[in-house]
Amino acid sequence: MTQVGYVLGYCNFECARSIEEVATMLSEVVFGGIELVPKNTNNDYDTGNFVLRKDFLGMQIELSGETGRFTLELGTVPSASVESVSEVGDLSALIKQRVQTLLPLEVCHVT
Repeated sequence: MTQVGYVLGYCNFECARSIEEVATMLSEVVFGGIELVPKNTNNDYDTGNFVLRKDFLGMQIELSGETGRFTLELGTVPSASVESVSEVGDLSALIKQRVQTLLPLEVCHVT
């Protein structure tokens, strides 16, 4: 039986910029230039979502929201070969700290 850890995290924040501008800022200051690109989906509930162009350390990164309120989420990409998860790591506090520290305070703030 394969046992692995699972990593997840999120950060809710408010920002006066559009989701495209927020995606560009996060790409530059949080993800070292890896682009957040529009999510390729046909689901009407997912419109406006962005994902990191490449998985980062086996995690998928997503940005969702509308002008004013956003959520940045990350999670380990699930694998069909994993039968059970032995541990879960929550990186929410680290994500919140990075967003709060790196995005312009006059424009965005963590809620």
